[in-house]
Amino acid sequence: MRRWITPPALSAHEFLSLQAESRLVDNVSEVVDQILQTAVALAGEPFDAKTPVTALSGGQSRALMIADVACLSASPIVLIDEIENAGVDRRQALGLLVKKEKIVLMATHDPLLALSGSRRLVIRNGGIDAVLDTSDEERVLLQQLDTMDARLTTLRNRIRQGKRLSLTH
Repeated sequence: MRRWITPPALSAHEFLSLQAESRLVDNVSEVVDQILQTAVALAGEPFDAKTPVTALSGGQSRALMIADVACLSASPIVLIDEIENAGVDRRQALGLLVKKEKIVLMATHDPLLALSGSRRLVIRNGGIDAVLDTSDEERVLLQQLDTMDARLTTLRNRIRQGKRLSLTH
């Protein structure tokens, strides 16, 4: 008969402290605070250091992992699968990783994210169909698409907040 041992539910602070200690960080408390602040900003829904990691929503836990990778991990390359489904501010998350000088390889179905990179691989029928450098024209179009996306995001957020929509909002 197998017996499963369930570890106690670590708080977000305890989890991150263990991460920092395992990487021999000198200023554990400072680094943990930075990661928590970054994660809350990415998640869009607040949580605090005492929240058990098992009680975090999907978006909160993804935000915590992204902040951990950006602020603590020494890995120079990050692979992200469909960040648009993570429940985090995808632009802010990618901006953070780039700011921390991470090389980001991303699988996405979001055309805005695909265009935001300098190069994209087109996968078709299980293989690489094309390697495309983002053109100047595509960068101009991306700015227009970002404006449209910001408008849609505003409308979505108003609906989520239970507010009415209007032509001015």
